[in-house]
Amino acid sequence: MLKFSTLLLLCITIVGCTQQLSDSNAELGSYEMSENSATPDQKSSLESSRSAEPSEPTALKKGSKLIKNGVIEFEVSDLESAKSRIDTLLEQVEGYYENEQYNSYGNRVSYSLDLRIPSERFDKLIDHIESGVGELKSKNITTKDVTGEYVDLNIRLDNNLSYLSQYKEILKRAKSVKEILEVQDKIRRIEEEIDSKKGRLEFLNDQVSYSTLHLTLTELVSSEMSNNPRFGRRFINAFRNGVQYFLSFIIGVVNMWPFLLLLLVLMIGGRPLISRWRRNKRNTLPK
Repeated sequence: MLKFSTLLLLCITIVGCTQQLSDSNAELGSYEMSENSATPDQKSSLESSRSAEPSEPTALKKGSKLIKNGVIEFEVSDLESAKSRIDTLLEQVEGYYENEQYNSYGNRVSYSLDLRIPSERFDKLIDHIESGVGELKSKNITTKDVTGEYVDLNIRLDNNLSYLSQYKEILKRAKSVKEILEVQDKIRRIEEEIDSKKGRLEFLNDQVSYSTLHLTLTELVSSEMSNNPRFGRRFINAFRNGVQYFLSFIIGVVNMWPFLLLLLVLMIGGRPLISRWRRNKRNTLPK
């Protein structure tokens, strides 16, 4: 009786699968027939409806994650005036300085600036800077597409979150200490991966939202000083440079005070020894 019931159940299952397969084939066949028998207007309507569906590359293109960076160098006639203009422009686009450094060396004074600008206003700011800051010496703008990495990180993050939820459910049903420790170790590793991926996504979001511009403003201050109408300003800069060099020398000497003190002790303490050595040498000489 049991064998008969099993055989009957198997036959019903096979018949059901065959029926589903035949229905799907019939549906596919009817779809192909309707498409083949469609009028030219109907075919064009079908094609237009298919073309209206966005393809995957198009969808990715709309959500592209682009990182823009730039390196620009200007030679200016008035460094402080140029810096003031950059301050104003940066405030207008709601950006900020990530790093600001002033340098004075030889016949040059310069500002080395790292600007963070909202990406949608990056090109606008560059146009304004080029229009009236100074003489453009070099320019390099790069754009990096990180869409693939961004999508991949989000997919992996979703998978990690799903695994984490499953392992937490398993932890609730664990009975032995060994099972609990093994599941907790899995959860710890998954949480570390989640934190790593979230950190990378936050970094990419920051880089995509704010573009970085490394800007250098340089002013020549001492070439052909006597023939330059700004001789007074350059003379003052040269005097300041001399003061800075002198102070640097004093600081360097002060930093070496242990060695100077040791040298002084050797000179003072060594004189009696040298004098005694000389007297002994004279006494030992034959008369």
